[in-house]
Amino acid sequence: MAELSQSMKSANTSASLTNRNNKSNSAQKRRSSLINRARMSFVRSKGERGATVPMIRGTSGADFEATCDVHRGHDAMAACSCMFGKGVTDINVIVLIKGPFLFVYKTKTATSPLYAISLSQMKAEIQSPSYGRQDVFLETTLGDVEYEISFDCKSSPDAAQQFADVITQQAAAGHTLEIKKKLGHEHLLKKRASVRYAETVAMKKIQDQPEGPVTTSEIISSVPIPIAQL
Repeated sequence: MAELSQSMKSANTSASLTNRNNKSNSAQKRRSSLINRARMSFVRSKGERGATVPMIRGTSGADFEATCDVHRGHDAMAACSCMFGKGVTDINVIVLIKGPFLFVYKTKTATSPLYAISLSQMKAEIQSPSYGRQDVFLETTLGDVEYEISFDCKSSPDAAQQFADVITQQAAAGHTLEIKKKLGHEHLLKKRASVRYAETVAMKKIQDQPEGPVTTSEIISSVPIPIAQL
């Protein structure tokens, strides 16, 4: 009887594991099918559909998500618009970070992000709170402010610090990814389907960023090099 009981327990355990594996495989297939349909919609609509907030989040969720204001460039630069150009501000938008990319959505129900930002070669500089808001500057390695991200201190008191921390982590990850790609090791990287899809969307939507201010590197490259007199 003891042997029979043990045998029945083993059979039940094996059946339970099989059912779990089947359910897991079924869920993965459904998720893969959803991503494939979303990808087709994204391509056919030329980036206007198929990249909703839930699709970019994926099953593992976003690395960061919050409501904020996003300003292109820096206000101090906008004061001298003759040289740097005027910035563009998106009010009460959704910012979502997935891997080394930041996506900006007009609303949580938008069918696609307004644009995306690569976080590689970026750093976050937290500013002191002012008038109930706290800004985080997204800067290049040369110190140019590409974006000002402004959070409401009352509704999201910790958002600025959390945002900056995630930017630091993902910027490093993005830099490492670029190095591996240059070395031809991209095929060794194991990515979730949702991460691969987020990267596909980002590569397209990066092109839709608002026009930025003139950067330090652009100014330096435009300065003519004097020819030495013989």
